[in-house]
Amino acid sequence: MVTDLYLVRHGQVHADWQGRIYGCLDVPLSDQGREEARRAAQQLAGIHLDGVACSGLSRTRYGAETIAKGRGLELLVDVELRELERGDWAGMTFEELEVQRPGAMSAWRADPWTTRPPSGESMDDLAARVLPALDRLTERFPKGSLAVVAHSHVVRCAIARALGKPAAMQLEVPTAATLHFHWTPDGPAELVSTKTLGNVDDVLARNTKT
Repeated sequence: MVTDLYLVRHGQVHADWQGRIYGCLDVPLSDQGREEARRAAQQLAGIHLDGVACSGLSRTRYGAETIAKGRGLELLVDVELRELERGDWAGMTFEELEVQRPGAMSAWRADPWTTRPPSGESMDDLAARVLPALDRLTERFPKGSLAVVAHSHVVRCAIARALGKPAAMQLEVPTAATLHFHWTPDGPAELVSTKTLGNVDDVLARNTKT
């Protein structure tokens, strides 16, 4: 059974965390991030939803609660949708990481699917918990529609199922972007469209042309 899955990245995080590696730490949204979340919810206002879910971290919970407001829907929380575990890197600035572990981030970016920070996860590790979680959620709404507010790399795991791993790391996923998938639990996924705030152009089409 195919489910219409709307994956929404959370809004911008607080300035104290911009430029830092935070991964699955629970960091707050900025004022702009909350506004982005509200605007993302407005983009979905005309779409019927059978369910709304999030990772439980506050930056996704805010967006999910905003989407669910007025729809009479119970908010579903699945902690397996939390962001990539950055391990010993969590909380560092990129500059601090480069001083302490020269070349570590470059090595991760060169092969994110198998490279793990100390005590952290690779993208393959992340996909191993995220994709089954999305399957479980969509199984609850066969032929229905579900909005999930999640994180950049969680979204990339979904893109990887639809388009492959290289595309998953290349496609733009700005804060509060909404990606619409046709999702089959334990089966194929189709990325239908990707929209950013203030721009209804299909970002997927723009990126795959370059």
